[in-house]
Amino acid sequence: MIKINLLTAIVTMISICGNAQTKTEMTAKKIKIRNSEVEINYYQQGIGDTTLLFLHGWCIDGTYWDNQLNHFSKQYNSLAIDLAGFGNSTANRQNWTIEEYAEDVNSFIDSLNLKNVVLIGHSMSGEIMLQTAMLMNPNIIALVGIDTFKVLDVEFTPEQIKQMTDFLPMLQNDFKNTAPAYADMMLFHPATSKEVKDRVKTDFANTDPIIGYETLMNFMQYSAIEAQTLEKLKLPLNLINCDYFPTNEIGLKNHCRNGYKIETISGSGHYPMIEKPEDFNNKLENILETK
Repeated sequence: MIKINLLTAIVTMISICGNAQTKTEMTAKKIKIRNSEVEINYYQQGIGDTTLLFLHGWCIDGTYWDNQLNHFSKQYNSLAIDLAGFGNSTANRQNWTIEEYAEDVNSFIDSLNLKNVVLIGHSMSGEIMLQTAMLMNPNIIALVGIDTFKVLDVEFTPEQIKQMTDFLPMLQNDFKNTAPAYADMMLFHPATSKEVKDRVKTDFANTDPIIGYETLMNFMQYSAIEAQTLEKLKLPLNLINCDYFPTNEIGLKNHCRNGYKIETISGSGHYPMIEKPEDFNNKLENILETK
């Protein structure tokens, strides 16, 4: 029998590890949501009937979507946010769960009166995107996960579990050095540039260690209900995944009751939006054309 383990996400992380246009400088805006308990820093470019809302992954920020905002703003209302506790977004809370982040995203959509929203969630934000969809906001029309939902129904070995149990205390005790070392060992492709590696590792090192550790622990816990939650999803699941570690499509077939679609990127690590932006944008265009 396939086991869904609370530690699936982190074990996996440890074990696996278009057209020319003038770029526009990303200009930050801020909005207070959820009774002013959360202040979201965000970037917005373009106008359009459809909104693309980009959600970054663990320990990075909204600026990772710079290429996408420049590319898609010609046709779409394009926004990227800093999740609370990352980048320049803040929250008056101690609870850094996937569910809390989903409430943030839902409130952000409503506060800005965003319409026809396509949620695009990288890594950990795939789960945030999924949980946001569970809130049944009628303005959300499509979901696109980036290098996420790759290990549904995968059972890990005792050796892989041990890797995790050895890693977590190190991360808790010395986040500033352990997190970048983990990124260097596990999240990059041989073709990943030094510039990308340095950017990611610097952002990891500069993350608030308490928030970084707590978000990862809560992300792991959410993995225990991830499959069951996917079964409740009313929308098809779209994915843009990199092949440095394969996606287990059996798990997607088992749990995506309304179907799924995968666009695959080769020659990239965990950050295809900055490692191979042109290829990434083309894959996202393919998905948006069929939404």
